[in-house]
Amino acid sequence: MAILVILLVLALLYLLYKLVVFVRADADLTLLSRTLDTCYFDNKVVWVTGASSGIGEELCYQLSRLGARLILSARSEDKLEVVRKGLAKPNQAKILPVDLSDPSATREATEKAKALFGGIDILINNAGVSTRSLFIDMQEPTHRRLMEVDLFAPWILTHDVLPGMLSSGFGHVINILSIAGKFGTNRRTSYTTAKFGLMGMMDSLRWEVMGKNVHITNVCPGPVRTAVAENALLSDGSTSKKKHSLIEGGMRVQRCVELTLIAASNQLNEVWISKQPYLLFSYLAQYAPSFCKYLLRQPPTSEREKSERELKHQLPDIVVV
Repeated sequence: MAILVILLVLALLYLLYKLVVFVRADADLTLLSRTLDTCYFDNKVVWVTGASSGIGEELCYQLSRLGARLILSARSEDKLEVVRKGLAKPNQAKILPVDLSDPSATREATEKAKALFGGIDILINNAGVSTRSLFIDMQEPTHRRLMEVDLFAPWILTHDVLPGMLSSGFGHVINILSIAGKFGTNRRTSYTTAKFGLMGMMDSLRWEVMGKNVHITNVCPGPVRTAVAENALLSDGSTSKKKHSLIEGGMRVQRCVELTLIAASNQLNEVWISKQPYLLFSYLAQYAPSFCKYLLRQPPTSEREKSERELKHQLPDIVVV
């Protein structure tokens, strides 16, 4: 009996320890149990889109310190050059400006990127834009513009670099998604559509390349201190230009990138990177989706009689990367 009591106490203490770890966690517990393989990116050719700012910029800094040969892409050549000069090894990086909202320019950039170092080992689909509009107000050209950048451009890039990866016997596609790819929130319908779509596409692709030494890692951050809120598209295609308290109080970009590279170097399939309570919502969306949707429910029935425009300033505003 005494042994059983001791075992029970130890089990309870272990569960309490795990609870404390989870409450303080800034990523899923699988990711937090891994460490960075510092050799994984050494001498690899890594193409980073959205490299001129935010997560993409920090990815370039950390990857350069790890010995990667980099291709930096974004719209602004001047901003890319500033980032390149700030790298630990700027002579191992090349810039490739591209507007990913233009499919023909995206395809052309892919061919140029493959020629710069003779191939692509790792593709990081990081470029993206968010939205800040009710579905009923969203204009179709704005929706299509977002889908071109957030969904179709990663499709084109991945589709065009994949044959080279399969031929060389190694490849890795890393997608910077969002917890918006796990559960939907209001005023993010277009953004969430793209993230859910990219998540599903990459999950399916993983089955097709299984056993061929080509890996797919989906990274789902919560709020991170970037300019995502200011750059979010309004319904008419203009930018919000407004900061948001959730983003301002979010995770440091450096920490988000550190965890992303740990996930990639361990070839994890999917990771969630966020402070609480967004991390909790990611777990609930995965394992208890109905309960998650209940917690994120909209205003009570009595409020539904009001028009969407009357409700737009009352709805809870959840902002994610």
